[in-house]
Amino acid sequence: MQLTKTLLHTTDVYIKKLAEAGIHTIEDFCLLLPRDFEDKSEVNTCFSHVNIQEKQVVQCTIELLTEEKTRNKKLLTKAVLTDSQGFHSEAVWFNRRMIANQFHTGDTVLIFWKPKYEYGRLSFPSPEIEHIRENRREILPVYSDINYIPGTWIRDKMLFCRPFLRELKSSLPEEIRTKKWFRKYSENIEALHFPKDIPDFNRAREELWYEELYQFQYRGLSKKYELEAASAWLAPMVPLDVDFIKSILEKIPYPLTNKQKIVLFQILKDMERPHSMARLLQWDVGTGKTIVALIAAISAIKKSGVQVAVMAPTEILARQHFLWNITFLESFGIKSDLLVGSLTPKQKKEATARLALWETDIIFGTHALIQDHVRFHRLWFVVVDEQHRFWVEQRKALEEYCSKPQSENNDSHILPHRLNMSATPIPRTLALTLYGDQDISVLDEYPAWRLPIHTRVVKEEQRVEMYRFIDEQLNEWRQVYWISPLVEESETLDIASAVNMQEILMGVFPQRTIWLIHGKMSGKEKDSIMQDFYENKIHILSSTSVVEVGVNNPNATIICIEASERFWLSQLHQFRWRVGRWNHQSYCYLFTTKEYKSERLRAMEQTNDGFELAEIDLELRGPGEVYGVRQSWVPDLHFASLTDTNLIAEIRADIEEWMKRTL
Repeated sequence: MQLTKTLLHTTDVYIKKLAEAGIHTIEDFCLLLPRDFEDKSEVNTCFSHVNIQEKQVVQCTIELLTEEKTRNKKLLTKAVLTDSQGFHSEAVWFNRRMIANQFHTGDTVLIFWKPKYEYGRLSFPSPEIEHIRENRREILPVYSDINYIPGTWIRDKMLFCRPFLRELKSSLPEEIRTKKWFRKYSENIEALHFPKDIPDFNRAREELWYEELYQFQYRGLSKKYELEAASAWLAPMVPLDVDFIKSILEKIPYPLTNKQKIVLFQILKDMERPHSMARLLQWDVGTGKTIVALIAAISAIKKSGVQVAVMAPTEILARQHFLWNITFLESFGIKSDLLVGSLTPKQKKEATARLALWETDIIFGTHALIQDHVRFHRLWFVVVDEQHRFWVEQRKALEEYCSKPQSENNDSHILPHRLNMSATPIPRTLALTLYGDQDISVLDEYPAWRLPIHTRVVKEEQRVEMYRFIDEQLNEWRQVYWISPLVEESETLDIASAVNMQEILMGVFPQRTIWLIHGKMSGKEKDSIMQDFYENKIHILSSTSVVEVGVNNPNATIICIEASERFWLSQLHQFRWRVGRWNHQSYCYLFTTKEYKSERLRAMEQTNDGFELAEIDLELRGPGEVYGVRQSWVPDLHFASLTDTNLIAEIRADIEEWMKRTL
């Protein structure tokens, strides 16, 4: 039912403001839920009992009420208040004409606000004031302002929508509601808007937490089961050959960790089943996700005669995967290729032709792989690296691409296995909510030879000391990344830029080769610079965040980050693992601006664990900011928190149990 000014007893102006905020129907308005409540049940009658640390209600009498104009023409309303024992206090309001119209000397009133004590007296700045009346609301919900509409206005107008609250429908199965002894959805919504007492409000909020998280979990799990049903006997069944896997491992110059072996087994067993695999492989940078995916790809190619696509978010990362693995793949007789946007039209045409003719077994590329003119002969396995860095539209396009006919052959209806990889540590239960349509594998074990990266927050007066240490490291043929937030100087932000930093470093280290790289460069330029850096022709690389992913130089042992407080911990952690790629001791130095006063960056000094840093970021920013879920189907939550891991785990178990009985 459409929201009208008649229903809310308001004006067209407010209806327009609500519409601009996306509030069009009565249901939309009813779901403007309070973020908290104010407890006005306890009433003090003596000023001496007042706690100046919190808001509270005081019953008192107006002894004197006056109005006057201030120097800047504001209306100042003052009230001298008397408590039950004759002690005095003062209340002050600015530009509140209704106070003198509705209240008078001698009225007994209730004052609600946080008082302050100064100049030897107690006062209430701009308190809420009301007459004493029967059946007053003692527990009041607190609403956020919306499009400049005060939350108090929303609270007052909600009364007109109360009859419609019982019409709100729930998506929670009645079986689960009965099992949990939950009230009806409409009853809980009403209890939030019109709580009887604090336990009533809290119960409603907790049950709605569950119901809201249930919807997200159910959506992901439903999609997972739908994919399995839709791909039944349409997905390639890749046999697991243990002896062949052992032969692959023997050619790798280092042993896999126990977690890598476990995750590899999970993937290979998934690919044996008669429906498409959808698995997320996630954890920190440097835990060996890529080699696990490559082993699975080799197994699929050699044991089932298929094609594999490896999709990366940047050309640097796609080229790195291609160049680093080409020789290893050739040792198994596997032909690899590259398809990225910066190739010439002729190179792209030749690459796509080889792909369609099945002259290519595995191809590495960016979103160029999912263009309409690209055709595979037998695409059975898709690996998406740094999956969280793709926009939602790109992810959707990839899913649709994997489901369309690949060519006019017998395998045109095959649905490929999909392995998504993310280097951002996401707590497992949170990952199950954000990516509920996928199984989750976690690589939370580092290779034994990797040393912890020494991290230090550097004050401005310590720069010279750091410069000397860095110069000593350069004398030992080590290399340095130097990260700045911007490409060029900003007129509005007083922070370092990559261009300006290059000039500064050339003055500090005149004997060194210092180069610049940033995202505005062409792919060809960036590849040339990164190759020179890899070959140690460049000693210090001044860069923007373009090196956050896709750079692997074992000889780079120092990373310096300017204005580091401008980055979030999870991003700084990604930067940090650009070094420490081999068994040399590596260092991360976090330079800050003069304005930085917080201790947030100290967490980087205390741990190399991306999970711990992700938890801190999660508390500060929320999952939408950290993991980019505001781009996707996960909207802002009304009640619940995606950090409530115990509740998420409980809900997922309940849904899976219910689905097994009903589907």
